Amino acid sequence: MPATRILELRPLSGRIAAEVVDPDLDRLLHDNDARAELDQALLDHQVLVLRGLHPTPEQHIALARAFGEPEPGEEHLESLPDHPDIVVFDSAGGYKADRWHTDVTFRPVIPKAAVLCMRVNPEVGGDTMWANCCAAWDELSNGLKTLLEDRRAYHEITPGIGAVHPVVVTHPETGQRALFVNDIFTRRIVNLPPDESTAILPFLIRHTQRPDFTYRHRWAEGDVVVWDNRVTQHYALFDFEGRRVVHRVGVAGDAPAA
Repeated sequence: MPATRILELRPLSGRIAAEVVDPDLDRLLHDNDARAELDQALLDHQVLVLRGLHPTPEQHIALARAFGEPEPGEEHLESLPDHPDIVVFDSAGGYKADRWHTDVTFRPVIPKAAVLCMRVNPEVGGDTMWANCCAAWDELSNGLKTLLEDRRAYHEITPGIGAVHPVVVTHPETGQRALFVNDIFTRRIVNLPPDESTAILPFLIRHTQRPDFTYRHRWAEGDVVVWDNRVTQHYALFDFEGRRVVHRVGVAGDAPAA
């Protein structure tokens, strides 16, 4: 007889994201079976929504440990005082993430996942969207899939700071394949002629952004959203007035592999 599930999940769109219904923060922090289910749910749905969780900074980091080892954020980003693993994104400082991207693809190793908590939410706007890059790969034609096999792309944040990754990656735990290019960091496909790269890369980037691959989250303060950074992209809408502050804990990962 199958074991009774601890977490109740509710799908939020056709291709990506599920909500943990009435999440119990204390249980998610201390019950190993619940934490294992949470980790598996992330593999199954790529994005998990936990509404109204309101974790303290210490609880935020502890929750991230359900998915792996928390790691400090990028050097150019601000962290919460006394908590180097919590990165602060504050619109008052001019920060924007209003283009589709996967976090930190300009490095050889990228985060496995991220755990984001809304701390100050504008009254209207400021939603975040996520896209399923496995669905983006699945929906390509067989001919284009053949062309993209063994292709590699250069990702860069500033001149001279970048990394080369496969255009098509394989998820290390599920075995799913995913299209791995994004609008912010991917500059070119290095093992195609420049003219072909210039023609194909913009199409691939647009393709990953198809609405039917996405979920759009309307935030409330205290919400937590977790995403699998290896096979998703996200976009924070800069369509609000006032202040928006989110805290992010990244989970250490590996180099994307074909």
